[in-house]
Amino acid sequence: MARTGLGRLRSGLAEFSTSNQWRRLRPVLFSLVVILFALIWFAPIFWIISISFKPNSVAALYPVTWIPRPFTLENYETILLHPTRGVNIVRSFGISAFVCSAVVGGVLLLSTPAAYAFARLKFRGRDTIFWLMVATLALPVQMFIVPVYVILDRVDWVNTLKALIFPPLGPAFALFVLRQFMLAVSTETEEAARLDGCNRLQVLWYVVVPQIRPALVSVGLITFLNTWNDFLWPLIVIYDRDIYPLTLALNDVRSAYHFTFEAGTVMASYVVAVIPVVVLFYFAKNHLIRGISLTGTGSTM
Repeated sequence: MARTGLGRLRSGLAEFSTSNQWRRLRPVLFSLVVILFALIWFAPIFWIISISFKPNSVAALYPVTWIPRPFTLENYETILLHPTRGVNIVRSFGISAFVCSAVVGGVLLLSTPAAYAFARLKFRGRDTIFWLMVATLALPVQMFIVPVYVILDRVDWVNTLKALIFPPLGPAFALFVLRQFMLAVSTETEEAARLDGCNRLQVLWYVVVPQIRPALVSVGLITFLNTWNDFLWPLIVIYDRDIYPLTLALNDVRSAYHFTFEAGTVMASYVVAVIPVVVLFYFAKNHLIRGISLTGTGSTM
């Protein structure tokens, strides 16, 4: 009888799973699960934003209140308009913006023609050199800290913005992504441009670059994020507070305000640091998703 009951249960579940009712219910359950995980993921972010709009006197009270009451902008005024305790977020924000812009521009300017050379030009050892460069992606970045620092010290670039701009140029990741996209560009289009009198650089600029725009946006955005969020390398090569990038300034904010229980001011600085990343991702999200999804698939559509 037990086996008979178990068999009936299994048959009933099988019928339910194939019924129209289950087909209608499955998308709803999937949406609920996705919403639940999204809320769990977003809760710490919302908590940080909420605390940034609370007075410091009530910012760290327990139990947690998600809606800031009373609502205040004094934390942002302290960080942006009245910097104290040796921390200038606005200046560090501008320095990070300049460094990131220079690094992104340099990476795209150097990696694009290099990727085109590996994708189209034929020379001895081309594939070997390319895959050796790609293999460096498997190496931890900490391996290169000491030798790069020694080189920068010998050319007297330590504690200058050049130490933040030049070492990240020419990453193997950018070379790999751009080359894979260029391999998918039709060679017939390039040959037609050559017949019309275009040289290699003109073909690259007028024919290839417009077709790999998603890859360029993806590489630029990922490079920007890596540079904007980098903490270890600036901590090693920069020790003058006047040229601190934003990550080092945020560390100073935490040290200067956290121990005086000014959590709202600390969280406000974190929100300010995240704003450029959110804005860039919002405007470039379509190109970023296309660039990542099509990398290595042999398609540029």
